[in-house]
Amino acid sequence: MAMRKLMLSFQWLLIGSIVWTLGCKPEEELLKEEAAAKAAQAEAAAKAALPPMPDQVAGVGVGVKGDSLDGIKGNDPRQLITGPAQAFFKTKEKIVFEIQLPSTLNAFKALNGRNPKSHEEYMETIKGIKLPQLPAGMIYRYHPDTDELWVEAEKKDQ
Repeated sequence: MAMRKLMLSFQWLLIGSIVWTLGCKPEEELLKEEAAAKAAQAEAAAKAALPPMPDQVAGVGVGVKGDSLDGIKGNDPRQLITGPAQAFFKTKEKIVFEIQLPSTLNAFKALNGRNPKSHEEYMETIKGIKLPQLPAGMIYRYHPDTDELWVEAEKKDQ
């Protein structure tokens, strides 16, 4: 009987010490974790406020298709699948930006003797061409003064 009480006491002591060790953290550690969580939230909010990419001339690599495949390089066996998939998406963008758009604009210039005068006229001219999907917060914008299609951060007042 005494042995049984001793074993129960030992079990409760063991369980109590485990619960105390796992369940109780020093106040300093809790404050550090809370500060780290707040810093992570602030960083996430700052990233959400910024556009996903800088303004740039539209070209191969601006589309979102295939972005999740980036970063798999070298001898990684996944490269056997992701390599051809990346090449496929980049080739589709290359066809749009280096073949379809220039030939459509050359036809427009031949018929009208000028470049499109506005973003709206440009988009009407190329309406049969499917432009690559852009990251959230980015839009295509034609600049008639330079005759270039740009990818820019979407402005709220437009």
